[in-house]
Amino acid sequence: MAVYDRWHRDPRDGDQPCKCGRGRNKLYPSADHLKGDRWQVRWRDPATGKQKKKNFALREGEDANRHADAFDKRTAAAILTRTYVDPTLAEVTLRDYGETWRKAQTHGASTAMIVESRLRNHVYEGEPGSGKTPKGGMAIGQHPIGLLASRPSMLAGWIAAMPLKEGARRMVVVAVSAILGTAVDDGIVSRNPLDSKSVSKPGRSDREAQPYTAAEIDAIAAHMDDRYRVMPRLGACTGMRQMEMSGLGADDVHRGGKRPRIRVARQLLAVDGELYFAPLKGGGRPRDVPLAAALDPVLKSHMERFPPVAATLPWYEPDSKLHGTMMTVRLVLTRPDGTPLTRGSSASAWETGVKRMLRGKVPGIRKGRRVPGWNIHRARHTYASVQLRDGVDIVRVAAWMGDTVQVVADTYAHLLRRDDDEDGRAAVDAFFASPRAGARGVPSEDAV
Repeated sequence: MAVYDRWHRDPRDGDQPCKCGRGRNKLYPSADHLKGDRWQVRWRDPATGKQKKKNFALREGEDANRHADAFDKRTAAAILTRTYVDPTLAEVTLRDYGETWRKAQTHGASTAMIVESRLRNHVYEGEPGSGKTPKGGMAIGQHPIGLLASRPSMLAGWIAAMPLKEGARRMVVVAVSAILGTAVDDGIVSRNPLDSKSVSKPGRSDREAQPYTAAEIDAIAAHMDDRYRVMPRLGACTGMRQMEMSGLGADDVHRGGKRPRIRVARQLLAVDGELYFAPLKGGGRPRDVPLAAALDPVLKSHMERFPPVAATLPWYEPDSKLHGTMMTVRLVLTRPDGTPLTRGSSASAWETGVKRMLRGKVPGIRKGRRVPGWNIHRARHTYASVQLRDGVDIVRVAAWMGDTVQVVADTYAHLLRRDDDEDGRAAVDAFFASPRAGARGVPSEDAV
């Protein structure tokens, strides 16, 4: 490898020196004199044997992204240690590569929209050249991936400037880390800068998932408008997500037979302001949840007072044969005008019940403001709590909730803890009291 001066060449007969030289150091112009960057590094790609080159305006310095000498040394060292990655590939911007990555993912419809929103609002530039995201944070999408990989400090600054709470920042960083990790796998860069020790990544939220009590569930229901009073029991007795409840059809409720159950088959989804029926989160298959006696009469009464209303909406599942197909479902939950219960309207109905219940009991309850810690998703936490604290197998709980065992364990592990040590002592005592205690080669008392 070497650094070449593109602007000058060896003198030939009759050549006149240019003004670039100083003193006795006379320089003679080449055909590229004063055209483009002066200093060029040349090397051979160890994988292909082809010559590569890269031009720089500056020669001496320590920044391999700006100085030819530093780049020359770094590339030579990478070839020697077999960590070489073609630097021309790393000139693609994070945004261009990130969009290619995003469109190749197999996310479910709702997850895909969330990821797109995170990148658009907190990673990419809002106005070109502004250096700011649409939400006012520091933008990094306009930078080449190679530059970000060589400067972890830029990622650290981006994270620090992100106008989000800890948990929300973490999810944006997870998305960017996945993009950069794929770039490493593709051989575009040799390392993921977010794995650097100098980058302090947001941690998980310190708040543990907390369930409602049975009294709180019923109290919220009692203060909601009549047509929505089934929602607290429906969420706490099935573990359904908010928009899964909105997509529940009358034909999904199976009361007869030996296994009364509710089939969770779809969710409602808003895309660019339009409502769709869509697969469950993550593209999950329909699942059956046991229909509890605590829910059955409440649900039956609701459907008698507010008969299900047929809604015809297109199916949203890009790259699927069903995408765009019109489907009709007799919805259990609807608004007074018979239209589907959207995310905003269901959240508003829930908040109304919570505020009516807490008004006069909790200071600071204001119209138009959400009450922290009393959201609709806690009904799902309540379902997990009821199952896990009663000792139901976590594999079955995960299946009923439409989550993986790992997610359920990570989210609800604290619900498995006991307030005393009796169950631990009882388990050991039961083991040693068993007739099998002396099995597998361990001598019993009679043998001794």
